[in-house]
Order: sequence, then C-alpha cells, then structure tokens
Amino acid sequence: MYSFTTMWLLFATSSWSVNAFHLSSQRGAITLSLRPTTHHPVILDSPPAQQSTLSLLATRQSRHRRLSATSQKYKEQLERQALLGQLRAKSQQLHALQYYGTVEIGTPPQRFTVIFDTGSGHLLVPSSKCESDACKTHPSFWENRSSTAIPISWADEPLKRADDDTDRDTKVLSFASGDAIGQYVRDRVCLGGICGTADFVEMLEESDNPFKTAEWDGVLGLGQSLVDAKEFNVFDALARNASPRLHRSVFAVYLGREIEDEAEITFGNYHESRMASPLTWVNVSQEGYWQFQFSDFIVNGIPTHLCGKYGARQCQGVLDTGSSLMMGPQADLDRLIELLNFGNDTTRNCTSGTKFPKLGFIIGGKTFEMEPEEYMDRSHAPNLPHDSDVCWAHLMPVGDTGRGPIFVLGMPFMRAFYTVYDTLEKRIGVAKAKHTKPNAALVASQGEVPLVSLRPPGDDLGGKGTRLSNQKQDHGGLRSAQKN
Repeated sequence: MYSFTTMWLLFATSSWSVNAFHLSSQRGAITLSLRPTTHHPVILDSPPAQQSTLSLLATRQSRHRRLSATSQKYKEQLERQALLGQLRAKSQQLHALQYYGTVEIGTPPQRFTVIFDTGSGHLLVPSSKCESDACKTHPSFWENRSSTAIPISWADEPLKRADDDTDRDTKVLSFASGDAIGQYVRDRVCLGGICGTADFVEMLEESDNPFKTAEWDGVLGLGQSLVDAKEFNVFDALARNASPRLHRSVFAVYLGREIEDEAEITFGNYHESRMASPLTWVNVSQEGYWQFQFSDFIVNGIPTHLCGKYGARQCQGVLDTGSSLMMGPQADLDRLIELLNFGNDTTRNCTSGTKFPKLGFIIGGKTFEMEPEEYMDRSHAPNLPHDSDVCWAHLMPVGDTGRGPIFVLGMPFMRAFYTVYDTLEKRIGVAKAKHTKPNAALVASQGEVPLVSLRPPGDDLGGKGTRLSNQKQDHGGLRSAQKN
C-alpha cells in the first residue's frame, strides 16, 4: 500500500498508464496494461451556461446558436454533475490514482496515451492546430493526415461533415487544475486491434497545468450518457460497429493490491482468472456515471443499517476510476469512520497491536468485504515513537453532490474487487479480485497486455518515482517514438 507520508503529507499523486501495446486479439477482446503517473487529471465538461471565459481563438471559431433539445438536456446534465466533478478533483489532490493506456486514431493510425476514466464521457487528444506550450510536449492529432477523418461542426449533428472548417463549434473543458478548448472530429478509433468509428474532441488550447508535464496525452471517458451524443461514447461505438466484433459489450477493470502488482483494463470480455468469486450482477440505477444500488454496509460481519434511512433508494454507489478515495455523505462516513476504529477523523496514531475491522458492502444480496489494509494505509512518521505509526482510512466525507446521497467507490474499492461494465444490458458485475499473477501463456493467447505501475515519489522513497510492475513488458521507446 502507499505510505501515509507519500499520500498525505506530500499530496503525491499518480495515474496509471500503458507502455506496452496489445500482444494479440482473440475472441473479440483486448486487454491493455495501465501504469500510474504523478499527475491528477480530473475532467469536468463545463456547462454551456458557464462557458464565459473562451479564448480569442475559441471566440473566433464559434458562432451563436440556439440550443437544440438535445443540447439543452446535455446542459442540464452537466450542471447536475458539476459538483461531483469537483469532489473527484479533491480526492485526486489528496491521493491520486488513475489509469491510462494506448489508443490509436485515424488512417494510418496515430497513437496516444489516454486516461481511462469511468467518470467522464469524451475522448480528448491534442490537435496539431494547438499552439499552446502544453500541446508541444505531446503527440498531436493531424486531421489532414488521416484519410478517414471527418470534421464535425456541431455536437448535436455528430454525423454531419462541417461545410466550413473555420466555422466549427468549440467545447470548453475544465480540469482540476486547468482547462482546455477543443473541436469535434469523427474518425476511426482503435483499442488494441479492435477498431470502429466514433466522434471525439481534438484540443485546440491547453493550460500548462496539468497538461504540459503529464505523462499522458489525453483522456478516454468510459461513462454512460456523459457525452453530447451517443457517437461520442467511444466504447459504445466500438460495441456497435467494431471490427473485429467484440465478444461481449463489456469492459472490465483489474487493479493489483499493491502498486507493484499488475493492473489492466479489458475491452470486449472479462477474465475469470482475475476473480476469486463469481460475478454478482446489479442493474445500473441511474445512467450517467456507473451508478448502482447496494443495501447496507457491514463492519466485521455486523450490519450497520446506514442505508435504511434512504428508503427504497437504499445506498447508491458509483464506480469511478477518477476518484482515488471512497467518498460519501458526511453523516454516513462519520459513522463508518467511528465503527472502523478511527474515532472522529480519518487519521490516527496506531501501533502493530491496533486492530481494525473488515469493511463490507451488501451488493445484489451478496456480502463483499475489504480487509483493513485494503481501505487504509499505515506508515511510520519520523516524529512518532519507534513503535507508533500513522494510520489513514481512504475515506472522504462530502456534502451534497447534486445527485442525491451517493457513495463514490474509487481506487480502494476497485483494488479489492474486479469490476465489469456492461453497456448493452446496463449492469455492473462485481467479484472479489484474485490477486495472483495469471499464467503467462494464457495472457498472450487472450491478447492480454499487463499494466505497468509507477510508484509516486516522496520522502520515504528518496524522492524518486520508480516503475515497478510488469517491467518485462515496458517498451521504453514508446513515448519517445510517439513524439517524433
């Protein structure tokens, strides 16, 4: 686990990325490796009503247009989710852990490393038209070098070619620590060897922070209904028109227990070799984020009855690769923190003899339990006696999210459990993760690409960040090759 010094005192942050490409594709599935990075990009689409800080470039390329019914609905959706996005950003500032891998766009393909984010919807990559310093440090998408690229003027006309390249709508996106402006393009998008046509955003301007020094180039949103039109949902587009066809309309996320361990995202299937229990399926309770209902929290096998006060709605959970902590309503998290032996705070002094209980969730009638080391960290601080540590629960109480009371289940939950996302049936599968290395021959035959991790730098690590997991698959020349 991460040390308290790295995560809390220094606010060290990381994301996961891919440095290896796919080995093979079999039965319509591909698995990509992930590695963490020291930056924390939490993406927030700015609601149209708030887009008042357009640059000269954006103003020149945009023209006033009455909102269509589709655009108005999207505007209202953005306004509802803006507050939750701010909370995701806060969790990243405290303890960031996101994932990125490789995507190819265009004909011939242009390769980018992108964050895989279940809490946003669009594919975003830098444009060759971008003159920001941040864009110059990353590979750019060259629209005129792709024989299959189609410039799109308006989000609510996602299939219509732009008549005039100088009169295209712009999209403003706010980040946890910066912003970007982009325009719409339609082209061939490939995840591993699986390709299809989808719409995306090429970024025309980027702020220095966080883009300029980021190890990733852009973002691939995997959320539901978080885009202007269905054509912008890349995975959904691949599920409908990919070649070769996906075996299943699902993607799955596996994260190793430790940062040194493997992690991966699989498109088109899921792997029982990553599961220590059968999948339990639950329906998506509200589209947008991957949101589902669960009936209670369990502490050391004892029900807490915290969800009863919400009536038939019960507790609502959101699986979010863009949140590094588990977050929830203040009153509920305060009670959980107390039951987990942390008193009235998420941190406390502890010794090797301090006992912490298991934390469980009742999902689909089944109990899923986390061991203490899966929901907390323990580290020795120099100012404490030699037999004393600092323990920190990966929980963050939050206020109203604008979507009613919800519990955002980020990285701690997703390290403990293997999660599967079914876009066709609108359901989520959860299984206890099996934290053992799979057979290497099986990996290669299924098109697996193991994830590569990067430990965030901190005083306890001598100030160095070291890539540790899946080192045999780390092709160090990928990033330099991309820039040339």
